[in-house]
Amino acid sequence: MAKSVEQLAAERVHTVPFSGIRKVFEAVRAMEAEGRDVIHWQIGRPDFDTPDHIKQAAAAALQRGEVHYAPNLGIPSLRKAIAERTKIDTGVSVDWQSQVIVMAGANEGIMVAMLAFIDPGDEVLVADPNWHHYKSCAALAGGIPVEVPTRAEASFAMEPEAVASRITEYTKMLCITSPGNPTGCVETRENLQALAELARKHNLIVLMDQIYNRIYYGEGEVAPSIYSLEGMPERTIIVNGFSKTYSMDGWRLGWTVASPELTQALLKVRQYTTVCVNTFIQHGAAEALSAGQGCVDDMIRAFAERRQIIVDGLKGIEGVTLAEPIGAFYAFPNISRFGASAEVAEYLLREHGIATVSGSVFGTAGEGHLRIAYSCSTDECHRGVDRLKQALAQLRK
Repeated sequence: MAKSVEQLAAERVHTVPFSGIRKVFEAVRAMEAEGRDVIHWQIGRPDFDTPDHIKQAAAAALQRGEVHYAPNLGIPSLRKAIAERTKIDTGVSVDWQSQVIVMAGANEGIMVAMLAFIDPGDEVLVADPNWHHYKSCAALAGGIPVEVPTRAEASFAMEPEAVASRITEYTKMLCITSPGNPTGCVETRENLQALAELARKHNLIVLMDQIYNRIYYGEGEVAPSIYSLEGMPERTIIVNGFSKTYSMDGWRLGWTVASPELTQALLKVRQYTTVCVNTFIQHGAAEALSAGQGCVDDMIRAFAERRQIIVDGLKGIEGVTLAEPIGAFYAFPNISRFGASAEVAEYLLREHGIATVSGSVFGTAGEGHLRIAYSCSTDECHRGVDRLKQALAQLRK
């Protein structure tokens, strides 16, 4: 008898799930097709248009014929701009020629890093809860994702003691996302110091996801980076991109910054994935980084206003607790008094048209929470908070 597709699929395919977030997107589309009004708290992307000067730079490059293969590393002007941006953000000088690769989105950077450094059986430490791609990319590379539970009481930071307790002789990589998805947590410089000590002691590679580092509401202009600490640039791979800061998620543009030695390994894998990124959009991205950053400042001010609406609103709902988010555009309230997170999320969507994502999608420690993305209008934030308060009051009764 012929084998089924399920039997023919590689074993690695069976180690990863389909995205739980995408299921919510599909349900929302179906409801809106029926004419339902939905509060869009499920979308992890800015609702702004890409700024005009960025689009114009890409269009001009297209018109002048920038339509052929780009270098595997990316066009020089963009790599120079990324190096300069990294120096601004971390205080560490970066050689644009040997340390920067332009990727087709930050997620390609994560997948390439896993393929370049993770052998079958290697363990990869990932915060729980966290964006599922780390676990899935590690598993697809043959590695073993090891989740490090985090606590709302500690603002969902990766506590060094919890990390240390999960390091074994097989541990190869530590993944840090700060600010984090789904929690909006930010690792403090003190906490990063302790994690850096562990990385140096156990010879770990650190994958530092900084995709939200400029969407930050604490002291300073950017969230702290482990790359800034002594002895860390040689063992850290920064992953960053344009999707969040410049509202360019559909452009699929990201980057990695790492030591020349780490970058050579990344490049070897990258040559056999997407080869290079669409050439003319790289010129738009170079303009994004090189031009004035007023558009970014405006967007962050808007997010800060929305954040305050959400934080104040959640704190005013009986039975809900919240570890206040310091970065990104997510809140991760504890709604465990109302039931299991998947059931509450389903109830809110079905009965009240409030689209959230169950915290359990992001890991076991996310159970009892909901991810709320305040990447929607100020008006929608206000309406959503009012609607949520009524919905949970009904559920409490």
